[in-house]
Amino acid sequence: MRRFVVVAAVLLAVLGLASPAAAHGGASVTIHSDGRGSVWITAQWQDGHPINEPTPVTLTATPAAGGSAVTAGAKLTQTGDERGTQTWSGVLPPGSWRVAIDLGAPVEGHCQALVPAVSGAETGTQSGTQTGTQTGTGAGTPQPVEVACLIPATAATAPAGDAPAGSSGAGSLAPLWVTLGVLLIAGLVVAEVIRRRKHRQR
Repeated sequence: MRRFVVVAAVLLAVLGLASPAAAHGGASVTIHSDGRGSVWITAQWQDGHPINEPTPVTLTATPAAGGSAVTAGAKLTQTGDERGTQTWSGVLPPGSWRVAIDLGAPVEGHCQALVPAVSGAETGTQSGTQTGTQTGTGAGTPQPVEVACLIPATAATAPAGDAPAGSSGAGSLAPLWVTLGVLLIAGLVVAEVIRRRKHRQR
């Protein structure tokens, strides 16, 4: 009986170490810009908790009109705040940029946005996707950007957006297994108590 209890306890401990992405049900990552070239992200698990676990995040910015990336694989730095903020120390030159964010484990996801950066006059419009042109002269009006991406818990094994709606991956079964483990231990304890009582009555 003691062996069964030990095995059940070990099983429960192992199941309790499920991956954070599966346990939280995916992530929400938002790319921000102040319109003047500064870029940062905020990242939360879909249950609302900030992603402050060690997560490698890189930024690549390419001119929207085509050309070489001004930065490729630049590292972002975590601030550890309640929004899961990660900041980039660089600043985009004036222009319109296609900014791509890649997140490593435990998130394993990708997000991108069209980001305008101004230091001179700017004309343009912003809608669901941002578009604009910069003249590079005069006084421009910065257009802040905030683009959110949903990253499912299955992002490590399937491209974002390919998972069926409502799916959180096989790892989402971890809470069920933990519950079953608890019930198993409780059942074994009750069975042992009943066995001992019957033995005493003899």
